[in-house]
Amino acid sequence: MTGAAIRAEGICKSFDAVVALNGVRIELQPGEVHALIGENGSGKSTLLSILAGAQAPDDGTIFVGGDAHGSLQPRQARGLGIASVQQEPQLAPALTVGENIMMGRLAVKGGLVAWKDVHRDAQRVLDFLGISLSASAPVSSLSTGRRQLVEIAKGLVDEPRVLLLDEATSSLDDADVAALFAVVRTLRERGVAIGFVSHRLKEVMTLADRATVLRDGNLVGTLPMAELDEHRLVSMMVGRNLDTYWHKAEVTPGKVVLEAKGVTRGPLGNISIHVREGEIVGLAGLVGSGRSALMRTLMGVKPARIGEIAVAGAPVRIRSPREAHRLGLAYVPEDRKAEGLVMGWSILRNAALSIMNGRGPLAILGKAFDRNAYEHGSTGLRIKASSPQQVVRQLSGGNQQKVVIARELATSPRVLLLDEPTRGIDVGAKEDIYAQLATLVRQGMGVLVASSELPELLGICDRIYVMFRCSIVAELKAAEASEGTIAYWASGAHEMNANGAPS
Repeated sequence: MTGAAIRAEGICKSFDAVVALNGVRIELQPGEVHALIGENGSGKSTLLSILAGAQAPDDGTIFVGGDAHGSLQPRQARGLGIASVQQEPQLAPALTVGENIMMGRLAVKGGLVAWKDVHRDAQRVLDFLGISLSASAPVSSLSTGRRQLVEIAKGLVDEPRVLLLDEATSSLDDADVAALFAVVRTLRERGVAIGFVSHRLKEVMTLADRATVLRDGNLVGTLPMAELDEHRLVSMMVGRNLDTYWHKAEVTPGKVVLEAKGVTRGPLGNISIHVREGEIVGLAGLVGSGRSALMRTLMGVKPARIGEIAVAGAPVRIRSPREAHRLGLAYVPEDRKAEGLVMGWSILRNAALSIMNGRGPLAILGKAFDRNAYEHGSTGLRIKASSPQQVVRQLSGGNQQKVVIARELATSPRVLLLDEPTRGIDVGAKEDIYAQLATLVRQGMGVLVASSELPELLGICDRIYVMFRCSIVAELKAAEASEGTIAYWASGAHEMNANGAPS
């Protein structure tokens, strides 16, 4: 095609001995949503960052508007009408929503910033997106999902000709995803070319017009979505069949290993749940329903004020993560970069962090200690890296998540708490994690999983608790759970009577 909004030919990029892209070609047409699909480490984000000018290719050519470029600079890319939205929001928490959206484009009058105009212009973008946020609200007060919406708003300020979305939906709930997709469809109708990366294949099938599949930095192919289904996409991505994708273990649950009765803290109200040996229990609910708050309370990040918690039948008072670890609890937080990893440290040192927390101040901690922790915690996770000494920042998102899980498994826990364990990672990495969870429950571990992906909960859980307004409103066995049933309870529909009025 000759009318591409942006086209890249023969793109190559390596990081030391690791080949990230090997002669890749892609073109985005005006008025299309073009999905870029592949496992973590396949080169998707690297390719988008090259198109956005954030990185320079080692070889290849980028064509924009008929002009050829060996590489682009970020300012140059923006000037050419290319906007990029990253998976991790690049925001200044101390500034307002409006100041973040208009950063670099602040209205000036008489040599002074016209703050009123700044917030007015930002509010116009938010309103166009259908985002119910005030431009004057501080970013520090926003949830991860809300911050992602602000990041998306930043990308639309300059009315781009090309919009690159890298996992923009990974931290959004269903309502926010629907709002974003409505905007994307509007932009497509206006002739904007949209490059779209998502690990949620349902989103790809719903939104995209064409898909380009990468595997290990190589181009597998580009096809219209009309010729693809989820099964064929997955096969192209991973090069194998995933018929046993969920790896659900058939285990008879044993004794209760974690129980909470009437737990109350902050917005959490009278929470009662339990997890048994050899059981995966899910926590479902919309953003803000209290899933993460409950996880943090059980782990002692913010201790409960009222109620009882018991581990293996013994009442306990958990006042810190260190105490939780000593009691046999382990916790993988929602935000792996902010709360789970030290990005500048090696895989080995990160894998030893939690078990290190339980050692005394005079304990000798060295390379052997780190390696033992890593080897114990990473068994079965298939972490892909040049070596265990590799800096975590250089890993793909899926492999970073595996390092966080390995860090917790190194403590040999009785109960594993997972908050959004597969957010923003590919199907291959997800399968590895599901397979490891199946192994762990066969060994008698109890697992509590909070996830916004309903197919995930339905695929791996034995029971699912549904949260609404920071309370447990339903407990569903696997056989009676469905996306519709969970949505009924999570949305508050149960509070309506037969006439549609609140009960």
